[in-house]
Amino acid sequence: MKVFGLVSLVVALAIVAVLAKNQLAATHQAVPLAASQAASSAGVAFPDAGRGDDARRLQDQVRDDLNKAMQERASQVNQGLSEVDKP
Repeated sequence: MKVFGLVSLVVALAIVAVLAKNQLAATHQAVPLAASQAASSAGVAFPDAGRGDDARRLQDQVRDDLNKAMQERASQVNQGLSEVDKP
């Protein structure tokens, strides 16, 4: 009886390991061909982040763009609030 429990535990762990491996492998796939063709026909270029330096530079660029957009929106909100406070 104890052997059956141990075997079933090992089988369950093996299943979880295979599922985790498949899930992690799926997140590292390249952009599908149809998506890249549609983006290129729309004039959108996918950034090439093959090397570590390129990936880091791309992350910095995205972070800077996001911070800039947040600051612009915050200033718009502040201007809107200051106009509401005026009589």
